[in-house]
Amino acid sequence: MNYDQDVFTHQYSIVDGFVYHLTYYRLLRKGYVDRGLHNRFWHMTIEAHLFAATISWCMVFGSHGCNQTHWKKLSLNEQEALTRSFRDGLFEETGLNEERWQQYWKSVTGFRDKFVAHRELDFSDPVPDFDTALIVAYYYDKWVRQIISPATLAEPPLKLFAMSQRDLVAPLVDKLLSVTEEITLADIQAAIKIG
Repeated sequence: MNYDQDVFTHQYSIVDGFVYHLTYYRLLRKGYVDRGLHNRFWHMTIEAHLFAATISWCMVFGSHGCNQTHWKKLSLNEQEALTRSFRDGLFEETGLNEERWQQYWKSVTGFRDKFVAHRELDFSDPVPDFDTALIVAYYYDKWVRQIISPATLAEPPLKLFAMSQRDLVAPLVDKLLSVTEEITLADIQAAIKIG
């Protein structure tokens, strides 16, 4: 298939960034919650990773009309075949159908529109289940490698990459949150002595 290399380069980098941000969000949030921390720095850092993951995912899988990095923009002249190829494979990979995909897509883009990029005061929907977004990203990685063939990527598949990142970053997150926990405890103890 004839594809736009510039669009591909941007798309892949964004999907890769989504995987990074979601991985970091999940590791940090779990450690933060497990320790029962209440620290503004970590709260905002964790939230920033969630927001960046949401925005990144929507850049490639959100609205295609105005977004130059949307997956549908990958083809120079075979957009219909590209769309059919992606959707058929996505539905097979995820077990979603068109209706369930649209519901999921609306939950993520709605979260972006009403909470991340803008803030509606009465927005009360929960954070979407990003497991599906991650499956979509992994599928994109598999699919796009077929689209760009015979060219190849030096990077391992995103799924393997995410697993290696978890293994590499988890000890660092644990150490950083442990230090925060110790500082917080020391600050509380110092405040009690002063008071």
